[in-house]
Amino acid sequence: MAEVADSGVRKAKPSVSIGGPDPFGFDPVARERAKLFFRFLYKYYWRVEVEGLEHLPTEGPVLLAANHSGALPFDAAMISMAVEEEHPAHRIVRMLYAKFVTDLPGIGPLFNRLGGVEASTNNGATLLKRGEAVGIFPEGEEALGKPYHQAYCLRPFHTGVAHLSARHQAPIVPVAVIGAEETTRSLFRIPQLPRLLRVPFIPVPSLVYLLGPLGYIPLPTKWRIRFGPPLMPVRAYPRTPREQFLHERADYVRTEVQRLLDVGRLRRSTVIFG
Repeated sequence: MAEVADSGVRKAKPSVSIGGPDPFGFDPVARERAKLFFRFLYKYYWRVEVEGLEHLPTEGPVLLAANHSGALPFDAAMISMAVEEEHPAHRIVRMLYAKFVTDLPGIGPLFNRLGGVEASTNNGATLLKRGEAVGIFPEGEEALGKPYHQAYCLRPFHTGVAHLSARHQAPIVPVAVIGAEETTRSLFRIPQLPRLLRVPFIPVPSLVYLLGPLGYIPLPTKWRIRFGPPLMPVRAYPRTPREQFLHERADYVRTEVQRLLDVGRLRRSTVIFG
């Protein structure tokens, strides 16, 4: 999952979603089947608690800007589950994923069938024009696999989230995911191998030294997902340079997500039991 980058809309076999045939290949039946697995993780393995879902509009275009954490993108799935299972409108969140996922054999098409969309300005715009709820990780792929001592310290946000909000008049709902950072404690990254495999990183979890490959299994930590009040879109660019405005707006969104993270972490007593 990642921040948007400028590229065209990827063509895929249409299916049905909001606003008619879906241009990205979303398959509601495949999503329902996958939810059997994700529902187990959501309810029983990570025992996700949700706060602030009332801040998410029941309809219309909206951006969910969240921190990205953990070695694997389960945070995207848990955000989607929280909204679809517990929001009164049961909205489907279309998560944007990084371009490198598209290059992994079979993974890109699978993500598309489950509702994911490759991150790009054009793709994000297409979803918002259709009135969709769009999940975005403004830190980009740089946030994945951070060393454990950098857990919950947000990287700078890219400006795509600010651009999409202003251009398409979509509110931004800040989202904080607490608990995912501890599922796979990464000690360091393998520097050379990712280039050969065309992935941004390969983390080395601490438990690998004790359990071997089993050390990559995510730990059953207690998760909390906090949705903050929506940040309403600015209707016109102020009399400041456009790029400066976008950077300032993105930094403001980052501040709000960081605030939700900091408060949420103070409220928990233990990593496993919350």
